[in-house]
Amino acid sequence: MLPRGCPLGAPVASIMTIAPAPITTALPLPASLVDEAKRVFALYTENPGDAVVWQQVQAFRRTAAAAISNLPVAVKTGDQVEAADQLLNLFYQAGVAEQVPEAEDLELARNYAGKNWPGLLAAMLLVPSWEWPQAPRYDDVPSWMWPAFTVYVFHTPQAFSAVGQAEKYAAHHLKRLEELARWGAANRGSAAVKASLDVYTRRNNCIPLYFSTGSLKRHYELRAKIFALAFNVPRQDDLYPVPREGRKLRVGILSRHFGQQTETYCTLPMFEQMDPERFEIVLFANHLTESVVENHCRQRAAEFHVLPAELEGQLTVIRGAALDVLVLGTNVTAVPNEVMRLALFRLAPLQVVNNSSCTTSGMPESDLYISGALTEAAGAEANFTERLGLIPGPTHAFQYEADRVEPTTAFTRESLGLPADAVVFVSAANYFKITPEMQHAWAKLLAATPGSRLLVHPFNPNWSSSYPIKRFCAEFDRVLAGHGVSTDRLLISTEKFASRNDVKELLRVGDIYLDSFPFGGVNSLVDPLELGIPTIAWEGTTFRARMGGSLLRTIGLDELVADDESSYLRLGAELAVQRERRSALSERIRAAMERSPLFLDTLAYGDAIGGLLETAFDELLAVGRPAFRKEKAPLKAVVSDVKAELAEGENLLSLGMCGQAMAHAQRVLAVDSAQPEARHLLGRALLGLGRPARAVSYLLEAIQRTENNTALWCDLAHALRQNGQIKEALEAVQACLGMDGRHLEAILLLGDLAESVGQLGEIGEAVQIAREVAPNDPRVQALVAKTLVA
Repeated sequence: MLPRGCPLGAPVASIMTIAPAPITTALPLPASLVDEAKRVFALYTENPGDAVVWQQVQAFRRTAAAAISNLPVAVKTGDQVEAADQLLNLFYQAGVAEQVPEAEDLELARNYAGKNWPGLLAAMLLVPSWEWPQAPRYDDVPSWMWPAFTVYVFHTPQAFSAVGQAEKYAAHHLKRLEELARWGAANRGSAAVKASLDVYTRRNNCIPLYFSTGSLKRHYELRAKIFALAFNVPRQDDLYPVPREGRKLRVGILSRHFGQQTETYCTLPMFEQMDPERFEIVLFANHLTESVVENHCRQRAAEFHVLPAELEGQLTVIRGAALDVLVLGTNVTAVPNEVMRLALFRLAPLQVVNNSSCTTSGMPESDLYISGALTEAAGAEANFTERLGLIPGPTHAFQYEADRVEPTTAFTRESLGLPADAVVFVSAANYFKITPEMQHAWAKLLAATPGSRLLVHPFNPNWSSSYPIKRFCAEFDRVLAGHGVSTDRLLISTEKFASRNDVKELLRVGDIYLDSFPFGGVNSLVDPLELGIPTIAWEGTTFRARMGGSLLRTIGLDELVADDESSYLRLGAELAVQRERRSALSERIRAAMERSPLFLDTLAYGDAIGGLLETAFDELLAVGRPAFRKEKAPLKAVVSDVKAELAEGENLLSLGMCGQAMAHAQRVLAVDSAQPEARHLLGRALLGLGRPARAVSYLLEAIQRTENNTALWCDLAHALRQNGQIKEALEAVQACLGMDGRHLEAILLLGDLAESVGQLGEIGEAVQIAREVAPNDPRVQALVAKTLVA
């Protein structure tokens, strides 16, 4: 479970981009300095918790900084600068750059920074940019160093090492984005500016911003502006909406790929069960995976396009598809990727960001961000550059059935070395989400619950293929020790599981699941909920801090949603000693999950998304893009009177106007996507239109949320029969008669079904009841005659 290997982080590109012509000179840096750096950093990565080793690192760093500060000012390239470049890269790779600087280093950096460019380079070695309030502005840095300085000020930490660093980093990042955007726009003709913008666009990584608690809207506005400057993106407003009456809405989904990844599992439910008579789904992928999930996606779409490698070809293919709507199914808010680059351009009249992106995109060509009413706090629209669109319920729905496999592992407390009688807290929150603040909170919880254990599975391959495992363990151990908690009460899983079902087997040993904050889980929370494990979420004010809480609220577990650290810890401590309460919660969770909650109901999700897209498209058509984007009120599908809407639908259906009745049901489902009466109405309308397969889907889901509705069971039996599912139709009609043995329509249908399978002689009791209920009904008389013959 704990092979504590600590691999180095992924290599980073060269920190220095030097413009002047080469000048050969003697190397003033000791020749052995780089070799010594490799030795010291290898020692540190193997022993990140060793105080003696850290002192060696600090001493070496100061020695190296002193040597760099003495580089000749006039020599800006050659072996000496390459050696300094290599030293800086080694510091980044080892994760040393993220450590909180000591007062001595801050003072040294202040002194070095005034000694021309070698002093600045030495200071950059000593102090992380976000920990150095006196770091120079671009205007104070030699122009030939601007690219290197850009690498420094936007360095992506492997992880934060101290409480408060995430907030400090976000504030620093915003300040530098403002500076780079302003400076870049004012100096676009400069080669140094072009090189600096190129460095930013290649190395940009916004994931550390996710772990701050505030809005990131301004960060992403500036990020998009910088990318547009770097790529010289023209503003395009030549794609306009066309009325959709009498045709299908053409919806494109753009993803890097549709393989086995969390983004696919979240995006697939958007279109998987959308009505093909209303929507034409077109998928665009940058890469093929030839996976089971990709094949499943392709089968649910009208078209599937693999984009060419070059940008111009990609733009041509997507714009040539004549879409009404384009949904970005890949996260465009983390790191640069092909989809993010394409999102800078106008590709469809309505461009939409989905929940794969953890924040607003900031992209001027993105018109709508789809979230959920249960996920967003009041005033959430202020956090988005896009118009905020809200579907009923949570933002997310999941489809894990396309590639479900049986688990290949099994765990017991004994096999994990956990006491049989201990309360075990578990979490599969990713490594990056287990910030120092989270580690301290969990340490406090362990301290407050004597004898308890914490099992974490943090190294999810969806986030990274390489983690600094030993550093994580050492820093967590140090936090535990600070709270008086023995480190043997923490168990860290380093397993690489074949599937999410293997993760569930590990979580199964736990009693209480702990979500993370301020970037909570959502995919990861489905696993403990499917196991019936009481799950505690810590809710904030941003989308990324409310995802898990929205799932719990969906299944009626609002009492497990904390709003601050004290309530989070109180909930954990209470559940740890309340075994009966945990058991009762487990029963409630299992019952709710068996009823297919909204976040597992992909039919409801497709109706909600479809209704919102139609609403957005119609408003865009009516008011134009500037007015659509300017409107601050969140966009929602609206029905003024659900009861009246359903009543009118029922009336139209009774008149044989199935298409019109269906439209009324669809309007209701856009605002209440699992409403059983609307699903029942839609199912019957679809049956009248000769679409029994889709009718079955709606009627089955209506039954999930309706008790003892004999008419619904009878209608389901009719739909199953028309769909050729005779065995299932018999089961449905028998369920109906089990609730009401005198249900005439069900008895007559039973007769038809029994005749089709040659079992008329076996339904004599039902026929006798029909004779009692309606002796003069010609249909009953015909059934009696058939039965007598049989």
